[in-house]
Amino acid sequence: MLSVDFRKEFRNGGRPGFKLDVAFTVNHGLTVLFGPSGSGKTTVLRSIAGAVAPDAGTIKLGDRAYFDSSLRLNVPMRRREVGFVFQDCLLFPHLTAEENVLYGIKPAHHREKRKRAQALLALFGVLDARQRLPRELSGGEQQRVALARAMASQPAVMLLDEPLSAVDVSTRSRLLREIIEIQEQSQIPFIHVTHSPADAVSAGDWVLILDQGRIVQEGLPLQVFNSPKSVPLARAVGTENIFAGTVLSQSAEDGISVLDLKGCQLVVSYNGLAPGTQATIGIRAEDIIVCREPVTQTSARNLLQGIVRTLIPDESKMELVVDGGVDFKVSVTRQAVESLSLMPGVTVYLLIKASACHTLL
Repeated sequence: MLSVDFRKEFRNGGRPGFKLDVAFTVNHGLTVLFGPSGSGKTTVLRSIAGAVAPDAGTIKLGDRAYFDSSLRLNVPMRRREVGFVFQDCLLFPHLTAEENVLYGIKPAHHREKRKRAQALLALFGVLDARQRLPRELSGGEQQRVALARAMASQPAVMLLDEPLSAVDVSTRSRLLREIIEIQEQSQIPFIHVTHSPADAVSAGDWVLILDQGRIVQEGLPLQVFNSPKSVPLARAVGTENIFAGTVLSQSAEDGISVLDLKGCQLVVSYNGLAPGTQATIGIRAEDIIVCREPVTQTSARNLLQGIVRTLIPDESKMELVVDGGVDFKVSVTRQAVESLSLMPGVTVYLLIKASACHTLL
């Protein structure tokens, strides 16, 4: 088990600056560290690896302390047995793929080292590229070699700092599956920093949400991303629709509340707030269904008529901005755009379940 509890302050010209204050534990599994840019994710990884020295606190792997300010202990990075894969790979440009992996293997007989290097390259599907230099490899191949090199040292902990952000969608999907498989085979803790909610949900056993230098929520990925507890957290996990309104009525028996958003009314999950109370709700863009005709037989409590204002490409999907009294962001596939003939000015109907509308603190 990896136990992290430390504080680090970065001063700005002698004045107080960014403060990082985190405490969490990581068991065997893949833990996702998620949060907006500037929240401190990379600094957390660099502190665990030993590249950054905290001001106070402890970092321990089982009974072994990597850092302990009370003991003035700070184990050098080279002795921490930590594998680190960076966003930009950082492969040695003058070494072949195989030589890069060989560099990470602990001292052993040359034949054994080469055998292990080739086994790792085969594991990540780049054995055929072992004699190529990094510049001769694709982005996905470079990341596979970087992952193989990091695993070559037989680390006790693996740290992944957005290693998939620079590759295309299909390559990222394949690499993510390989990372999951390697973690399951190795049975060592993995900490994976990512900006992708989809990657976090599909790969993570546990997720830590970091915002402004603090862990603001943690738990099972699907639960955390589906039910953020606060407005900052909703923004951090990518909730696209955040609306402020007034509670009109409540029904504990039916499990619903009704909110006035000063443009439309929404039935949301019961929140227990008194009528007249101000409330903020969050709705994920992918939880809104768009139709061209009104639907009468549905379990969704909200059917809103609106007009498509804009269409925004987003990787393999499209984001619609629909004026339904307030501007709703709706995520749909490109196929849906074509089959429903969605374009600016078109009238549509939005289906939104009450359970998809989360009250935020």
